Amino acid sequence: MNIAIDVHSLGSRASGNETYFQQLVRGLVLDKSHNRYALFYMHDGAPESNPTDARFRWVRIPRNPLWRLGLSLPRALREIQPDVFHCQYIQPLFVRCKTVVTIHDLAYEHLSGFAHPLEVAVMRKLVRATARRADRILTVSQFSAEDIVRTYRVPAEKVRVAYQAASEEFHPRNKEDAQAYLAKTYGIAPPFLLYVGRIQARKNLERLVDAYAALLQNHPAIKLVMAGKPDWGFEDLRNKIAALRLGDRVVLPGYVPAGDLPLFYNAAELFIFPSLFEGFGLPVLESMASGVATITSRGSSLEEVAGDGALLIDPHKADSMTEAMDHVLTNEACRRNLIARGLVRSSEFSAQSSAEQVLQVYQSLG
Repeated sequence: MNIAIDVHSLGSRASGNETYFQQLVRGLVLDKSHNRYALFYMHDGAPESNPTDARFRWVRIPRNPLWRLGLSLPRALREIQPDVFHCQYIQPLFVRCKTVVTIHDLAYEHLSGFAHPLEVAVMRKLVRATARRADRILTVSQFSAEDIVRTYRVPAEKVRVAYQAASEEFHPRNKEDAQAYLAKTYGIAPPFLLYVGRIQARKNLERLVDAYAALLQNHPAIKLVMAGKPDWGFEDLRNKIAALRLGDRVVLPGYVPAGDLPLFYNAAELFIFPSLFEGFGLPVLESMASGVATITSRGSSLEEVAGDGALLIDPHKADSMTEAMDHVLTNEACRRNLIARGLVRSSEFSAQSSAEQVLQVYQSLG
């Protein structure tokens, strides 16, 4: 088959969106079928940092979304004439081949106040139209699949689930070595709690800061590290930290390069991901695979992903977070049990299996 994939998020530091296509490309490389691939990219370094083979052709496209979706991609697809075209969220105009769209979640439909109003309006209009036009919809959890069917009123048989997985780089390492590296490279001294992901309102980080402030009464030495790219609501979070006088206790290192991220997990006392809404929540798997006691939210996809490998909290209640963090920090048996269960749960997800499921979707349209 001749397959074209819009991988423009590669090199964007766009967290889950970029990771999704990194894993897919690596999985397709491991597959030894004779498919040919055209990969549409727009960020410098994407071809070099995502090794491929002779079956893959990298095609540069412009960064401007109007130009990319309205002119550049349609023109490139006419020239390449693929059997299947795979995009993410929004399909370009005038696509004449079979199409697959990946929609991770519909957070912009349900939590519109946690993103820029213009972005919400565009996503609501264009993603809904794409979902109805596409031949297949890929998503990353059963929760998202059911939400897409219900919200966009598309046939259930049109939607397929391909779970993500933590990269093989996420595994237990020597904790003292990881802590020493972070102290030297980032100036972050132990002990600390960890959050990883975009620094945005939907991730519920202001409430996490409230919970952390209460935790300090029993654990005055521990810091809170929130690693990720600043996004919508970042200034509100900074104002919250300042109002609680936690500027020297809450560390915001920004985007962490992929090579260093496993060391952040391994250096932490625990990992907490209190998001209000997720289509998958890959950091939860990364934490569990790293052998770190993990806390995450009830609701959306996170219970589905975590299984029994994480401690679940009510994301709408700061005291639920505080109690969970205090319990993990003071109860060694609980922490060891969470680590063991998390390692087992994370091992049930495979990047190669995910790529195989995507390939099956391509082949069903061939």
